[in-house]
Amino acid sequence: MQQVYLDNHSSTKLDARVYEAMLPFLKDFYGNPQSLHSFGYKSYQAIENARNQLAQLINAQSEEIIFTSCGSEAN
Repeated sequence: MQQVYLDNHSSTKLDARVYEAMLPFLKDFYGNPQSLHSFGYKSYQAIENARNQLAQLINAQSEEIIFTSCGSEAN
């Protein structure tokens, strides 16, 4: 019997493409993007790149894209 997981409200399987894109930042470039040092700058650049890509995808301005850490913070 095959099980079908439908409880994506609590968690969702990570897409393999997302995993591959995030791996360098989980292993090597984990500096705080809000820091002033160069170690965090790679993270900052990656976030800004993602913001710009998402804005283009949905035909928005990058300033309109706000990333939050969770649903509660977003609310």
